[in-house]
Amino acid sequence: MLFALPVIAGDNFWTIKGPYGGAVSKLAFDPVNPSIAYAASPNGIFRSVDGGQHWTAAPELVGTPFIDVAVAASDPQKVFASSVYALYESTDRGVTWFKVSGSFGSYAVAVSRTNADIVYSDSSGGPIRSSDGGVTFGNVGTGLPSFPSAISALAVDPQTPDTVYASFQTSAGVYKSIDGGAHWTAANSGLTATVTFSMIIDPSNGSTLYAGGTTGLFKTTDGGNSWIPLTNGLPASQFTYSLSISPGSPSTIVAGLNSGLFKSTNGGTSWTGPIAFNGSTINSLAIDPVNPANILLTANSITSRSSDGGVNFTASSGLTAFYTQAIAVDPRNASIVYASGSAGAFKSTDLGETWASLTSTLTQGLAVDSQNSQTVYFITLGQLRRSLDGGATSQDFATGLPSGAAQFIAADPHVQGTVYTIIGNVVYKRVGSDPWVKSNTGLPTGSFSFLAIDPNNTSTLYTGGGSGLFKSTDGGTSWSAAGGGLTGVNPAGLTIDPFDSRHLLTWANSSGYESTDGGANWLPFAVADGRQAIFLAFDSTGPGRIYNYSSDAMDRSLDGGKSWYPMQTGLGQLHIGVLVVAPGGNTLYAGGTSGGVWVFHIARARAVSH
Repeated sequence: MLFALPVIAGDNFWTIKGPYGGAVSKLAFDPVNPSIAYAASPNGIFRSVDGGQHWTAAPELVGTPFIDVAVAASDPQKVFASSVYALYESTDRGVTWFKVSGSFGSYAVAVSRTNADIVYSDSSGGPIRSSDGGVTFGNVGTGLPSFPSAISALAVDPQTPDTVYASFQTSAGVYKSIDGGAHWTAANSGLTATVTFSMIIDPSNGSTLYAGGTTGLFKTTDGGNSWIPLTNGLPASQFTYSLSISPGSPSTIVAGLNSGLFKSTNGGTSWTGPIAFNGSTINSLAIDPVNPANILLTANSITSRSSDGGVNFTASSGLTAFYTQAIAVDPRNASIVYASGSAGAFKSTDLGETWASLTSTLTQGLAVDSQNSQTVYFITLGQLRRSLDGGATSQDFATGLPSGAAQFIAADPHVQGTVYTIIGNVVYKRVGSDPWVKSNTGLPTGSFSFLAIDPNNTSTLYTGGGSGLFKSTDGGTSWSAAGGGLTGVNPAGLTIDPFDSRHLLTWANSSGYESTDGGANWLPFAVADGRQAIFLAFDSTGPGRIYNYSSDAMDRSLDGGKSWYPMQTGLGQLHIGVLVVAPGGNTLYAGGTSGGVWVFHIARARAVSH
């Protein structure tokens, strides 16, 4: 008797061990015990017990994107976190979490400093209020601007919890309610920021607020009746993305701009900076409520900590919210895997268990040479680079190419040194030390975002995107349309059956399509009932083995798509943009906007006698 999938046990579940980093949308300290800190990320809520030096994910929230997190100052056991799926709460300082309400998403959250039962949340219809700690919420009030859910921050008056402010990521600016959100009025006089990204309220004086947006930083001392720009020491016309104020010393404020970290010690009258991360965008900030010398921030998709008021920062560890834009596995050694994204490029030599940083610069694409594992290709800030030492160092590899951002890179699976790239919607090819050659004959002017190489015959290529699907049978010298039956479909990717080169799968707009004649004709490809086709991949270990990712779920077929078995255990609500089946088929790597590289080790079937 033979046991086989879909039995999911032992190794058959998804785990994530890194790389560290990612876009954190909100950082917050515990107001009483600042050794405890929280981070809201695309990959869940992370918690630190050493002031932000090391982070641990809340297990039940991994894979769920979060936008905001707020701690109740009067009862720090209570922590609220905003997700597009629901508002979540912890009643044990972030150790465990549960849904407050699954009937609406939450895009921002704030808690009264004096009453932990008063919670404001931004729902899809706009801000709503709870008077019982989030058990029930009232209705959206009147007087709000258009797009009332486009709120960047909520701030509750520290002395009068019925007074609440909402800043908008639109030209609406800031609105105010003095009756718990039942009625709202604009509070924008002098506030000229066309879009407001951040807002904080002075914890000692509810009439003083700061708001930052596309045209700088502003302050009000009369509850929003009038605003003045803060310019002394701040660069002109800079975006202000994040703000934090010290509860113990409210004259100390830190501001995260798109040009670095700035600091004021006199309530915003004057500023110094950039004191750190010059030229970088600071996405989120938090200042220690007890000791303002301790600052947490996220810049360049890395969360760091300062203990000297922002002079020096040290990157933290454990926060796996890395936005994965590309994954490449060494074709000769499945244990070696590379990942790249907003936080740079990383390498693992142990099947994704541990990761080492290769570069901290935005890296969008990756490819590994099929015959020489030391040769790795990168797209860094849109520019092609090549490493000849396994990623340790890299050099410019774009000589001979036109200026412009590279969109894709692929290495020939059989011919050493042959590589393709797409720049400006044009395909280019390089063979060994020969110069780059434009390979665009037959392709229309338009949009191309991917290139697939036939693993059995590398002279056969496919490219596609917004201009349709095209095929080359001469190594990219000439191209012809290959989208029969795909009228109006703009493919997002294509995968080629390693056992039958005429068998192709493509996907677009959550639908799958199949060709059995090398792209001449296409028909809809059915995935599991109730699923979408967002990313499809063949498994080279056996005919008919196909994987499909479908909006927070993964399925596997062993019979060419006739039947499907779920395999999303541990995956959470991850949004995948990349799925790679490692050589040998025993390991899957997945990544996307929700962060990190997820790994699935398949425990293969084994015979059992009776």
